[in-house]
Amino acid sequence: MLKHLNKQLYEKNLGLLLIRLGTGLVFLMHGIMKLQNMGMINGFFTKGLGLPPGTAMFIAVLEVVGGIALILGIYTRVFAVLFGIEMLVAIFLTGGIAKGWDKAELEALLMAVSFGLVYTGSGKFSLWHWDPKIDR
Repeated sequence: MLKHLNKQLYEKNLGLLLIRLGTGLVFLMHGIMKLQNMGMINGFFTKGLGLPPGTAMFIAVLEVVGGIALILGIYTRVFAVLFGIEMLVAIFLTGGIAKGWDKAELEALLMAVSFGLVYTGSGKFSLWHWDPKIDR
């Protein structure tokens, strides 16, 4: 029993599953929140950050669809790149570096985890693990 437990503690794919689930849930919940408050979020994006109209809707849909994809382990690398770039842009647009990293620590963590998932992929606990033709 102890030997089996010890083997499970070193299962890299279980760690990837937990990282994907946590990261995917954060993006999914933030995307849903944006969709529920689209007027306010769109105003902040256009007036506060100077982004073109429609950017808020794009980001909200990206976070919902991408969050679900990370949770399921499909298109993990694609959405991880997009999320990493999104968080990098968010750090610079909100002045995270100028105001100190404590103002952008969630964005920095999500950026690092997202770019890490680009290199690791989804692992074997994903929907696409069962198809050997797909690059995980």
